Order: sequence, then C-alpha cells, then structure tokens
Amino acid sequence: MGSRSGSIAYTAFSPRPSLSRHSSIATNITDRAKPRDYLILAIIACFCPAWPINIVGFVYSIMSRNSLEQGNIDGALRLGRVAKLLSVVSLVGGVIIIIACAVNLSSK
Repeated sequence: MGSRSGSIAYTAFSPRPSLSRHSSIATNITDRAKPRDYLILAIIACFCPAWPINIVGFVYSIMSRNSLEQGNIDGALRLGRVAKLLSVVSLVGGVIIIIACAVNLSSK
C-alpha cells in the first residue's frame, strides 16, 4: 500500500482544488478578443478631483484584471465595462469641477 497522494484518482478528485487549475466552464481566450480592463484610463482618472468615483473605477479595473487571470472572461468583460464607465464619469466630473473652480476664482 503506497501513499494515496501519488495516485491519479486521488489528485483528480481532490477535495482541495489547486489555484492554478482552471474550471471547466472557462472559455478559451483565443475564441474571443481579450477583454480590456481600462487600467490606464482608471489611473489617469485618479488625478481628477472626483475622488470617490475614480478610486472605485480603479478598483473595478483591478478586479477585471484578476477575473481575466482566473479565466472568468464574462466577469472580466463586465467589470471592465463598469471600470470604463466610472473612469469616464470621473474624468467628466473632474473637468466640470475644475472649470467651476476656475470660473468661481476668476469672478472674485
């Protein structure tokens, strides 16, 4: 009787799955284009004064990248879209805040 850890049946049906194994429902990245995580846009948005929105957009961008690394293509696509939306809203809001401050300071 040898150790059970070396047998094929034991490793295939292990109660503790390995982190490096991908699930069987993961789709192949070559079938579809790799979803974008919009990390650069989220980093640029962090320089705008709309700070709560841009930090949440940055977090969603990181979550999108992590989902893609785990093989969850649909989750990465959904999180990437949310990160893009929040980053764009942050950029537009930041520009509006900067313009409003400039107008307010120039009128005094």
